[in-house]
Amino acid sequence: MPVTVEEEEAPKRRRDRETPLETAARVRAEFGIELSKQAQAPLPRQVYDELSGEG
Repeated sequence: MPVTVEEEEAPKRRRDRETPLETAARVRAEFGIELSKQAQAPLPRQVYDELSGEG
């Protein structure tokens, strides 16, 4: 079944409206969740390597 233009453009419109970081911040605000300083820090590269099987 062919994909319509609407089906192709819908995900892009959602991405353009709100970034994943903005979505996460909005959801945290809605539920009153505050991240600790530790949770705000980026994970070390090694963590991503282990998750991907490269570490």
